[in-house]
Amino acid sequence: MGCSKMNNLATLAQQAIQHAGQQPSPKGDNPTIRKLFLILHGSYGSLFTTKFSTGERDANGKDKGIRAAMLVWESALAKYSPDTIETAAKRLADECPDFPPNLPQFEAICKAVMPRQTFTDEQPRRLPPPESKPIGPIEFQAMNDGKDWARKLLARQAAGDRVSLGSIECARKALRIQEGE
Repeated sequence: MGCSKMNNLATLAQQAIQHAGQQPSPKGDNPTIRKLFLILHGSYGSLFTTKFSTGERDANGKDKGIRAAMLVWESALAKYSPDTIETAAKRLADECPDFPPNLPQFEAICKAVMPRQTFTDEQPRRLPPPESKPIGPIEFQAMNDGKDWARKLLARQAAGDRVSLGSIECARKALRIQEGE
């Protein structure tokens, strides 16, 4: 982890501690984060809560350090859906059986369980295919010699239909053979 990212987290944590007691409740009262902290406290007990506890209480009697931690975690985990966070919380027993995860460890678990984007999901919508214009009736002189397919292909091309170059080449070769015989 880079030093600048750690400084950003430290600054965010310090600001959260200072403002934890001043905020009423809307921020830091995210139900997903609250549920996550309950799961972590239930799974790891005081090992988890003592990481953040400062002993200072806000006007509601809640620990400012834990409230600040909830603000920091809420900010960092905002990019993940509640389902992703819940799935990551369920994987904690396997990933971190002995000690509670810190925020970067939990973010790594969230990233690992996040649904993958497929190539088609990332691509912008494609334009609709061009409208095909119906071509008029194709007229050619059938000779019933087994090479009418070639005449029909050349007639389709002459009428404005799109025919592959390989097909046209084969049709010309077939008719040249006929013409040379």
